[in-house]
Amino acid sequence: MTLKIFHNELDASECSEYSFDCLLTEWLSIREQYPSARLYKDTICVQNDITPKTKAQAWAMKGVTGDYHVLCHAKDPVTIGVLAAVISVGVAVYTYMNMPEMNTPQEVSGSPNNSLAQRQNKHRVGERVPDIYGKRKVIPDLISTVYRYYDGSVQVEECLLSIGTGFFAIDENMINEGETPISTIDGASISIYEPNQSLISPTPQIQIGSVFDQLPIVTKQVSAIDGKQTLLSPNSARISTRSITVTSPNEITVPSGTINGSGRRWNDGSNVWVYYRIEDSVDFSYIFTAGEQVIISNAIYGTVEDVRLSGNTDVAMAGVLTIATSINVIDPNNYKKVRIAALLINDASSGSLDLAGEYDVASITKSGSPGAYFYEVTLADGFATTNPNWSLLTADGVAVTAAVLTGNNNNVDLSGTYTIASTSGGVLKLVDPVSVNADWGKLDSLTEAQKQSFLNREVLIKGSKDNFIGWYYSGNKDTTGFILNFLAQNGIYDGDDSKQVAIEIEYQMVVDGVPTGQIYRYGDVMQGVANNRNPIGLSIRKELPQAGQFRFRVKRENDNGDSASLIDDVVFESAYSYYETKKSVYEHDTIIRLRRMAIGSGTNASELNMIAHRKLNTIDGFLPTSDFADISIAMALDPFIGRMDSSEIDAQSLYDVSDEIAAYFGTDKACEFNYTFDDKYASYQEMIFTVAEAVFCTARREGGLHYFSFERETPNSLALFNHRNIAPESMSVTEFFGIQDNYDGVEFKWRDPSDNYGEAIIRLPDDLRTNYKTITSQGVTNNVQAHFLAHRAWNKLKHNRKAIEFTAYGEGDLVTRMDRIAVVDSTVPILCSGQIELQENTVLTLDYPVYLDAGKSYVIHLQLKNGTVDVIEIIRQTGDYQIEVARIPMIPLVTAGVTHAVFNITEATAAESDAYLISEKTGNGLFESTISAMAYDSRYYPNDKDYINGLIA
Repeated sequence: MTLKIFHNELDASECSEYSFDCLLTEWLSIREQYPSARLYKDTICVQNDITPKTKAQAWAMKGVTGDYHVLCHAKDPVTIGVLAAVISVGVAVYTYMNMPEMNTPQEVSGSPNNSLAQRQNKHRVGERVPDIYGKRKVIPDLISTVYRYYDGSVQVEECLLSIGTGFFAIDENMINEGETPISTIDGASISIYEPNQSLISPTPQIQIGSVFDQLPIVTKQVSAIDGKQTLLSPNSARISTRSITVTSPNEITVPSGTINGSGRRWNDGSNVWVYYRIEDSVDFSYIFTAGEQVIISNAIYGTVEDVRLSGNTDVAMAGVLTIATSINVIDPNNYKKVRIAALLINDASSGSLDLAGEYDVASITKSGSPGAYFYEVTLADGFATTNPNWSLLTADGVAVTAAVLTGNNNNVDLSGTYTIASTSGGVLKLVDPVSVNADWGKLDSLTEAQKQSFLNREVLIKGSKDNFIGWYYSGNKDTTGFILNFLAQNGIYDGDDSKQVAIEIEYQMVVDGVPTGQIYRYGDVMQGVANNRNPIGLSIRKELPQAGQFRFRVKRENDNGDSASLIDDVVFESAYSYYETKKSVYEHDTIIRLRRMAIGSGTNASELNMIAHRKLNTIDGFLPTSDFADISIAMALDPFIGRMDSSEIDAQSLYDVSDEIAAYFGTDKACEFNYTFDDKYASYQEMIFTVAEAVFCTARREGGLHYFSFERETPNSLALFNHRNIAPESMSVTEFFGIQDNYDGVEFKWRDPSDNYGEAIIRLPDDLRTNYKTITSQGVTNNVQAHFLAHRAWNKLKHNRKAIEFTAYGEGDLVTRMDRIAVVDSTVPILCSGQIELQENTVLTLDYPVYLDAGKSYVIHLQLKNGTVDVIEIIRQTGDYQIEVARIPMIPLVTAGVTHAVFNITEATAAESDAYLISEKTGNGLFESTISAMAYDSRYYPNDKDYINGLIA
């Protein structure tokens, strides 16, 4: 409990703050020093001014708790407004400067059903399941992680969504993705399940597309995989350079300064770009390691180049290829190797077989004539070992070959795959290379011309590391499997040749954070299409050997060469761990399962929507309804909202009010309520007030029964308030000369179903005003209802010229907002205040002298020990300290001990009452409330008959 005292109203820093035990003691001390001081609860503003006006109010400060502020020089209420602005700025700065830093949790937005922008299916973790009443456009909430995978090369996503609590009537033809009917989207499937219906039920409420016959999986995306990890080929580590010297028996040397390039930098002095050369040296030890295999290409001593050989081919099972082509190859039998990039043959038994590979050649025979040559290429023994698909061939066939003849006898070709013995700077030594390629034995016979020519040849040396991506850890105790997604965004091909990318994964269980047990391996292939840049996707889905955490890694297994036209980049797009859901039935909610082509780059970029009409118990049965009476009864009986018993609801009264409203306005459109409650902090009282306000009512509860009161033009007031039930000196009356707050119109906002449930606006009296009072309705979705509400608001604003506020005693609990009341408009001063010293039946002894005019009538206000106030007429004064009242108080007065019953004496008044309409009521304590009201005027309601009179449709 703190008390902050501001000594200078123009400088908020001049203040003192300390804790207090008794606010009354502190206040009396401050008031003695600063007679014009005022006291405020919490923040400084006129509404929070609790400066005591009576002894009773001061005495009530004795046991209060909380934070309070004192303005030492507040004076009159006009000054208070200025001082509050100054002090509030100062306090805000003080609070900010002294507030510890903290991570404020971001607010989770409400249901997209109520949103005008960003109408997207999204997760609302920890928020309220939408309570939809009436008929609404619904954008369901995601209730599980959206996961994606590839079906062929088409990316598919599956998700689980919730429409909301309860049962709904849904038009199958009004289920859309954005504006497109879901039934017209190729490959899309959707099933809608009512509460208590299995998610694999063969008869869901609605089914479009294929059936869902397996339970959903609960996935968790591996955040470390973000789609930017490119799968490197095993030969990605490489050196390409000239001036290489090869020394028998196994040494490759690259002199320093053989990597040349250029660059440029900015010269501040000359204000120009300066070009310069870059020279560097090869360091094999930085790129390769001993024991690793390297692939050496284009290391050829000689002048005979490789020859491309492509054309229609007869394929013999014995390993003989007869290629028809227009290419004239000189001395083809000198070529001892053939590199086949593409050779696809259809076998009657084995289907499509790919016979690509690099083969040794036994012989090549040439025949034909210019423009039409035939080359019979006989592969050396072991061709079936190079590519096992030869063993699957059951008959000779015909295909198209794309091949290159290599290894000419007139050249010394040192190309091949070798094992590294050691690396040291620019020196690379191999392990027995002659055993791999016999041409290494010819190095001593090379001519000087061959050696000089070789120095100008660019030789490529490539590594063969696995280039794994990972390990990545994922999963929890429930995880039973994983999904890995890979994408070649621009296809996989080299011009007219299709290519493949082979992917291998390894995975292992993790127990207590330690990798444990067997490492499992699995491989798959992404098959490209020649000259086709369409994306190619691959998903690998594997079940784990047991449930639990695991780790995995992936690598690319093959290298498609170094052609300038080659396109084969593959990225590791995403990864998920998963387990089958343990919740197959949702007891209270209507659930959607959706499978469709993936939309957007994120998982929340879609807008599945539909028109749903909530089913409730009605007089005619369990039917879709928008009638507020059905809705109010359902809300009250809902075990999670109203939690009421049927005996606490005056159901017949609600239906009677609904009929009354429909008859009064001439249409049942005035009884509709269509809205989504999505705030988890909204109470039943707030919800039922929202319903009541939309249908021109106030919600009430009397005698243990809950019912609605319809606001309409009426000549009768529900209660009379005068000096007997109004607290002394609590009444304030305000006369308006013009429209309050300088408004010149009303802007009423509602939702229009004919415009995709977008926001519609009614502006009164016309669209030419500049300072509209904006009213945003909830639950209003038809123009007739909006018309009535908008005109009532404008008429009240236009014709209200008087407002009143006062503190009422017990009778204030009998009325509520929009009730008509009668109030005697008078401000009654307190003539005497104090404590009761003695009660003798109807004779009261006071602790303060009183002087009453025998010609006037007086009443005494007695504060009883149960917290209520009893107002009794004074018959006569029997002494300076004694009066006699008309009856004994309702309960005996406290006249012993430290605290006695307190009293106020005021003059009785016989003024006439005026009619008011309650605009706000707040409770101040037991049997005491503050009522704010505006003058009642029949001109508030002239537009209520516009529908009956045919002015609106």
